[in-house]
Parts: sequence; C-alpha cells; structure tokens
Amino acid sequence: MKNLIKLGALASLVMASFVMAMPVMAQDGAASDWTFKGNVTGVSDYVFRGISLSDQEPAVFPSFTVSHKSGFYGNVWGSSNDDFQNPGDGIHVEVDYTLGWSRDLAKNVNIDLHAVRYTFPGSNPGFGIDYNEYFVKATFFQNYFAMISYANDYVNSGHSATYYQIGGSWGVGETGITANATAGYYDLTNVLHDSYYDYMVGLGRNFGPINLNLSFIDTSSFGPNLGNPALANSRLVLTASWDFNL
Repeated sequence: MKNLIKLGALASLVMASFVMAMPVMAQDGAASDWTFKGNVTGVSDYVFRGISLSDQEPAVFPSFTVSHKSGFYGNVWGSSNDDFQNPGDGIHVEVDYTLGWSRDLAKNVNIDLHAVRYTFPGSNPGFGIDYNEYFVKATFFQNYFAMISYANDYVNSGHSATYYQIGGSWGVGETGITANATAGYYDLTNVLHDSYYDYMVGLGRNFGPINLNLSFIDTSSFGPNLGNPALANSRLVLTASWDFNL
C-alpha cells in the first residue's frame, strides 16, 4: 500500500508539472504545431548507467512530452526511488525536467541538444542533491548514436562529472524483434576519484502500443569509492513501456 500511495503521488506531481506548462506553450503557436505525448514505463529494476537506483526493486516511470515542429521540446519524467544509499535522506521520489532541441542536419544525421534538471522532492535538510546535466547527442541512420553529457555540479557536490555513451539498434530479420546495445563510460574522477564502464545488450518487441524489452546490464572497473558494488553487478532487467497521445 505504501508503494501504491508513493506511485500515485509521483504520477500526480508529474502530471501537475506538465499541465501547468501546457497553457504557456499553447499561447506560443497554433495547436497543430505542437505534439503532446505520454508514456508509462514499468521496470523490474531502475538501473541508471549500470547502477540500480531502486535497490534492485521494481519501479514505475510516468513521463509527458511536448514538442514543437521547430524541434524544441520539453519533458517531465518521474520515478519512485528509495533512500537505500543514504538512510534518512528522505528521498523517495525523483522528478526530472528536460528542455531540448532536435533537428536533422543531413539526410541521415540528427543532432539533439538538451538539458536535464534532476530533482529529488522531499529530501531532508542537508541531503539536497538536485543538479543539472547538459547533453549533446548525434544519431546516424536513425539506428546509431554517440552522446556526451556534462554535469557542472554533480549531485550538488561542487564538482563536475562527464558521461560518454555509444549505442545502436538492429532489426532481427522479419521477426519484429529489435536488438539493441550500448556502452558507456562515467568519469567521476572530480567527485569520487574514480570512474567506470557500463554495458547493455537487449531484445525488444512491440505489441501494439506496448513495447517489451529484456536487457542484460553490467559494469566494469566499479571501484569501492563509487558505492555499493552489489548495485553494479550484472543483471537482467525487464521493461514494459506504453506510449500514448494526449
């Protein structure tokens, strides 16, 4: 029951943030110029860059996106989260806000520039870890990408962190199955005097508006300075995602 109440509050918070933004955006252009979409995703484990952020427990992510034909877009995303890393920090929910711009630079090249504000409502005094991260992502032939992100004040530490990632996806014959893979490197030297690599390979398939994906996720070079190594162990993660128009 506690988890249901927490998830309900999270969904309400994300929806409220999205609804408050809609009138302002609607004033800036004709309705036909805008696209409004929603998504609800459930995962068997909330893994972020190879690390479980839900103490290896299931989580639910509501998300709402508005985009304009010019390429500008905004997103509000939320997740249930537990205070397993710092007991007593009061953090049970994460809500992220994204503003970005995406555009095709050539026939098979897309550039995506965006900024994310990670927030953790309800944190107790002294445990505030809200921070910003800035992304540059290039996608080639719609299936392959390279990305770099930079956080100037990672988890409100006063130090910077940089993340690099490449990835791709491939159709598996005419089965309707898509194979996907990513590899990332998280440079946390300025914050924790260490860094590590993360990897993911997965298989996914659409069933109407529902996408199911099974991923194998692992890390390497995860040193003791980076946290609980059990949260960075290899694992299988099942994801079910539902997209809908608003």
